[in-house]
Amino acid sequence: MLQSSIKVTNAGDGLSDAMLVDPAEYHLGDTVYVVLECQVSRVDYQGLTGVDALRRVHTLRAGTATVVSPELVSDVLEAQRLAIEKAKGIQRLDLDGEGSDE
Repeated sequence: MLQSSIKVTNAGDGLSDAMLVDPAEYHLGDTVYVVLECQVSRVDYQGLTGVDALRRVHTLRAGTATVVSPELVSDVLEAQRLAIEKAKGIQRLDLDGEGSDE
């Protein structure tokens, strides 16, 4: 296995239930942070083009969901952004940290 991926089903239903309890109005371009409780409901394998390997595809069925504040998730999301960039070979320069001239 070279890759794995996620497919989420039922997410709208869980969020709609949450909106019944705590209604909100969102607008185009808004960023909303969502936490989903999910159960793995299926695992499939897909062949990768040009390689003798498989991608494992996990289907997650969303259950309880809620919208959360950005402060609750900002640290873990930033850590994930950095991990993804690193995996892609992207490096950031630390211009504000110990290496800066200021």
